[in-house]
Amino acid sequence: MDKKDNILIINGSPRRNKNCGKIIENITKKFDENNIKYEVVNIYKMNIDYCTACGYCERTGKCVIKDDMTPLYTDFDNSKGTIVVSPMFFQSISTKVKTLVDRTQVFYSSKYILKKPSIDTKKERRGMFIAVGGQPKYENQFLGGQLVMDLFFKCINTKLIDNIYMSNSDEVSYDENKEFQVELNKAIDNYIKEIKSI
Repeated sequence: MDKKDNILIINGSPRRNKNCGKIIENITKKFDENNIKYEVVNIYKMNIDYCTACGYCERTGKCVIKDDMTPLYTDFDNSKGTIVVSPMFFQSISTKVKTLVDRTQVFYSSKYILKKPSIDTKKERRGMFIAVGGQPKYENQFLGGQLVMDLFFKCINTKLIDNIYMSNSDEVSYDENKEFQVELNKAIDNYIKEIKSI
């Protein structure tokens, strides 16, 4: 199947059929209704090793590690956008999402150190970050994850257009949280509009 211009939906949760999975089901349903091409990337089922800061990408613009992250570099380049859905772990994104983010150092090195981007920097792409926190809402609850995501979307040359946060999921699940569902649906509709405009 041709992956060009897909929206990559990164499932950053290790748990099946829970809040993040339900959110992704809602997104894919709306994408199907609007003929938006997408791929759900279940990274907890993938072999993605940790960045070791070896410096190889700073010299070559490529990653020395060959694993399931390798084809994702091409997928990011070919994509029309990326949506990351992640639970919050210790006020940040999940471990596997952070591992994926760290491995995009390849793009950073090629663009800013070697001045030879390994991703098309002229192509327009759109991004969205959706985070699920277990605790009741409090100030700066999602800030740790947001700071990482800001840098991630810059690395993959994708304009981050929305951040959606769901708090108190330990007490109120996605299925029960009607207020969040309304907010999410508005954000997805806006995202679809953005995608169709590019």
